[in-house]
Amino acid sequence: MAHSIPSALITDQGQRVLLRLLGRFYELSQEDLRTVLGLPLGPPGLGITIDHDRLRFEFAADDQTKEISAGQLQRRLARHLTSRT
Repeated sequence: MAHSIPSALITDQGQRVLLRLLGRFYELSQEDLRTVLGLPLGPPGLGITIDHDRLRFEFAADDQTKEISAGQLQRRLARHLTSRT
């Protein structure tokens, strides 16, 4: 089964992020995204670059950057979401 290419949309002036990873959709706050990526909390402002199955998150306001594969991010999101319930 072929997987779709990852996509992302940043809304609410950098406060919310919508992600499509391996055919699944996720909506989370920037704070939750930073937690999933293992980054400290910080001010809003986010850029996302997607190259094949790699996502690069750049938080310019505090000079934080993280690159991760779509599969790795999906696994982290699944763990994060199950730990919240």
